[in-house]
Amino acid sequence: MPPLRAALLLSAALVAVSALTPAQAGGGGPRPAPATTCRDGYVRPDFTALKAQLTRACAQWNARRPASYTYDLRQIAAPVLFPETRVTVVGGRVTRTDLLPGQQGDPNPLAAQTIDARFDELFQTLQRQSRAACPDVQVSFDPALGYPTRVYSGMGDGGIADGFGEWSIRNFTPLK
Repeated sequence: MPPLRAALLLSAALVAVSALTPAQAGGGGPRPAPATTCRDGYVRPDFTALKAQLTRACAQWNARRPASYTYDLRQIAAPVLFPETRVTVVGGRVTRTDLLPGQQGDPNPLAAQTIDARFDELFQTLQRQSRAACPDVQVSFDPALGYPTRVYSGMGDGGIADGFGEWSIRNFTPLK
């Protein structure tokens, strides 16, 4: 093929390909997000109220927080149910994690967090979930000290259950 004809064919092909959308061209460009349908009866959480509740609970915790304490953690990171774990915090730092009686395996590797770290994690969860299409968030706090007692974070769409997370704190005990 003569060089001029090859150059013209190549130019025509480039013009044709550049007119295609990334999806038509098979490229890795942006593609529209699939439409997300929330499940029947879905109600979007009130993130303004959740953030205000979290801020009040955090202030309550900061006003009364003991430097040393233990708590028992039950945690699911679907589809994994971690062994229930006792967390010991001394001087504001996690010093140990132990399996609760009757549990098998190793202590939950995600358990080694102070209550302060759990507040930070919860603030981040609310930020992330507030941008999701069908977020599902539930939180509760201890009425006396303000620490979070239960956090659930998932999606309110009709999809599979994998991907939700939940943890609860029981038997919070200040140490002397």
